Amino acid sequence: MSLRQFRDEYLDLLLRFLWREWTSLGVAGQEQAPVHHVIDPEALLLFTCSIGRYDQRLFDEVLDWLSVNGRFLNVQRTRNILRHERFDVGQVLSAVADWLSQHESPMKWSLLAKAESPQQKQDSLFFLPDGRPLPDSRDHDPVFRTHGFVRNPVILRNYSQAFAPDAMPCHLLKLRALFGVNTRCDVLVYLTMNRSGHPREIARETYYSQKAIHEVMAELAASGFIHSAKLGRERVFRINPTGLPLLTGGVEVGSWTNWPILLSAANVVWRKVEELSVAALEPRLESSEITLTLRPILQRLTQTSWAPPLPPFANQQGVPLLTVFQDLFQSIAGK
Repeated sequence: MSLRQFRDEYLDLLLRFLWREWTSLGVAGQEQAPVHHVIDPEALLLFTCSIGRYDQRLFDEVLDWLSVNGRFLNVQRTRNILRHERFDVGQVLSAVADWLSQHESPMKWSLLAKAESPQQKQDSLFFLPDGRPLPDSRDHDPVFRTHGFVRNPVILRNYSQAFAPDAMPCHLLKLRALFGVNTRCDVLVYLTMNRSGHPREIARETYYSQKAIHEVMAELAASGFIHSAKLGRERVFRINPTGLPLLTGGVEVGSWTNWPILLSAANVVWRKVEELSVAALEPRLESSEITLTLRPILQRLTQTSWAPPLPPFANQQGVPLLTVFQDLFQSIAGK
């Protein structure tokens, strides 16, 4: 397979993934195959700010959904994820947050809206599937233009629905609606999916400070819903089985996946593939560039507890390494 062929297939895979995830949360779109995992809305939004630029209809339907459900997203956690993972969507995210501040809660989104200094150069916000900028429209959206992006004015169709609280993919959003958009809620989500964990592990997986997690765990342990026990140097917290049905509604919520790690890796891979697709490097240099990007990503994924085993890739180089990652992404995201 040539790099260009991989690029087109990979983009199609990522866009289908985004449509499937968002329609499971209530975005208006064609019926997709059901999602059998809990969706991480912050990681999904960050990924959409990158890959969603190749599908304007998807991007605008997500804005429509955010105008209805945006209050259930955690802005602080979004900022924490950006500090640890490589999404590289600062300007686009700031533009989306600025737009949301005029349609949802101004105070909530203002920090993200001001996170990046507006760029002077005006770039097209959207691209055609082949990577060319979408042709310029006569009228421009003033909010996005302030952040350096040219696009037509956003017109909401108002077809998006509130998330379905009984649907397993909406488990995180449901608990936030019940307990609030805060660290405590996200810890409970982690424990319902992983059953147990120690503060250092939970802080790493949920993108909160270890101090904040320690405080939350101590309070939760006092409720009787969470048990704690000292194992070696760590204090492990485990959710009480009798309290689990109350938090899950009796629905099987599946196992934990760190979506910021997986989706940021998918985004880094996409940016490298798109860069090399137009660079026209000679084959050995192209293969070397791919290998230098993919090896650390795959090695990191082998160290996680939630990713399936990878086939041997030590001797793989170039496009075959890309297909290893693509297969891994499909095996996790296709659930």
